[in-house]
Parts: sequence; C-alpha cells; structure tokens
Amino acid sequence: MIGAMESYRSAVERGQQRMLDAQHEACIVWWSAFAPAYPMSQGDLERRLDDTLLVGANLVQAQADTQRDWMLLTERWLSEMNRDVQARLDAASDDAPSLHPLCRAWQVGSLSGTALSKVSRQVGHFAATSLSSTPLRAACDARRVWKRQRS
Repeated sequence: MIGAMESYRSAVERGQQRMLDAQHEACIVWWSAFAPAYPMSQGDLERRLDDTLLVGANLVQAQADTQRDWMLLTERWLSEMNRDVQARLDAASDDAPSLHPLCRAWQVGSLSGTALSKVSRQVGHFAATSLSSTPLRAACDARRVWKRQRS
C-alpha cells in the first residue's frame, strides 16, 4: 500500500508540474499577444492566433495526460489487489471446494474490469487529445477558406 501511495504522490507531482509548465507557457504567449506591435503583418497576426490556440491545446493536453497517468496507476493498483484476493481465494478453495465458483466469478470480474478500465482510459485520452487540437484545426480550416475567398 505504501508503494501505491508513493506512486500516486509521484503522479500528482508530475501532473502539477505538467500543468504549471503549460500555464506558464500560456501566460507568456497570451501576454505577448496583447503587446502592441502595430501595424501587424498578416503573418504576425496568424502566428499570434496559432500560438494562443496551441497553448490552449497544451493546457487541455496536460490535463488529459495527468488524468491518464492517474487512471493507469488506479488500474495497476486494482490489478494488484485483484491478484492478491485471487491468490487468497485459490489458497482457501483448496480446502473448501465450495469456493470454486466464487474464485471463477472473481477471475471473470477482475478480467472484465481490467479490460473495461483500459478501454475507457484509451477512449478518454483519445477524446481529450482530439478535443485539444480541434481549435487549431478549425483556425487552419478557416484561414484556408479565407485565403481562398480573397483570391
């Protein structure tokens, strides 16, 4: 249990550092976007827009990565606990055959829970990653349409 708590502490620490780094970068980019630099060329305007959208995506991604790390740790901890309970049930069922159905049910529950957790973690991370890049893709698409209309 101490190892699990140490792993969680480490994951929280990494997550906080990841978020602080993303927030620091966001502050720098957002403040620089307000710095007067007029007249601004089209390229400078596009760069500022892209930079602000990118740091927003980085903030979302930092949160998604932290959540994924915590889910991985939870999966490992639950897997370890399930193995421990399964070993105890197997040892006890040697003397009590009536525990065999409980052992099999525990195995099925453990395996299905692990699979479901893995799938939900992967889907959640994919969704967060896709969500974080959506504004940037939308800006690129809008810029492409705008340039086409200007031509």
